[in-house]
Amino acid sequence: MLHDATRLSLSVRPNDLDALGHVNNAVVLEYLEAGRRDWLRRIGGEPGGDAVAVVARIEIDYRAELPYGQLEVVTELESPTAEEVADEALTFRALLRQRVRLPGTREPAAEALVTVAFLDARQRCPITLQDYLSAVVAG
Repeated sequence: MLHDATRLSLSVRPNDLDALGHVNNAVVLEYLEAGRRDWLRRIGGEPGGDAVAVVARIEIDYRAELPYGQLEVVTELESPTAEEVADEALTFRALLRQRVRLPGTREPAAEALVTVAFLDARQRCPITLQDYLSAVVAG
């Protein structure tokens, strides 16, 4: 489940559009956030818990316009691999690959690599991915 891609369908809102009539680049970051929340929720994480995932870095490529209508955000864990998680090596960060695309298209309009770190929400200190997973399962 950790390495399964999630797909979130979203509707572009009229206020998401810029003067050229396509989705503003900053709004794409909001779509990516919604995709990450959906992925985290599916593995058991919820906002406001004792363990949280926070963005440490985003690298994004805008490849095509996103017009008004429907779109899809695909989110998947790229690193650590399933073998690395099972190996129980301490992992403090994860790399997510996210793609925003129009329904029925294979090529993304935007693609991002997002580095996520894990924190103990009460103590505000880093925790491992394994500790995060234990906390959200127990939560």
